[in-house]
Amino acid sequence: MPENEKLEEQKAKIIKTLATMFDYLGLNGNFRVEEKGAKLAVKIASEDAGRIIGRKGQTLESLQLVLNRIMFKDNEEFPHVLLDIDGYGRGEREFREGGDRPRRERRPRREDGGHTPTEQLEQQAIDAAKEVKRWGEPVKMPEMNAHDRRIIHMTLKDDPEVQTESEGEGAFKKVVISLKK
Repeated sequence: MPENEKLEEQKAKIIKTLATMFDYLGLNGNFRVEEKGAKLAVKIASEDAGRIIGRKGQTLESLQLVLNRIMFKDNEEFPHVLLDIDGYGRGEREFREGGDRPRRERRPRREDGGHTPTEQLEQQAIDAAKEVKRWGEPVKMPEMNAHDRRIIHMTLKDDPEVQTESEGEGAFKKVVISLKK
């Protein structure tokens, strides 16, 4: 299949899936899919922008995660999809920060010498895993939202010596890092 045809098919699938999700959630929206390097950005226009974004962007972030899981389920080569509504979303931020890089590549330090929040979480996960390996005792990370927990889980998923597990109730849970049994 020619590349243009494949891209148009992917865009149509994204719009159809998002429209279905919005319909189930009782939301209205118009979608425009744009190419941004190796990723696809969906610009959403809606009267329900506040509900779609949610508190601190958590609803929009969750929609993006679910949408990507649906797209990757049938085709692991599917480009990463970013959602943006009224300029709010990871889409524009990731493009400004160099979002076309492979996901696991570390970003350079900021000019002020600090790390991005993602890098800080990754480093905390690596440090906690070292502690678990050294002492053999599980380490409980502080309570965090689903996005931050996912960063911890993904950072340590390929470590053959440790395992991660979310523990607790509600939106904020702790990640427990322990030795594999």
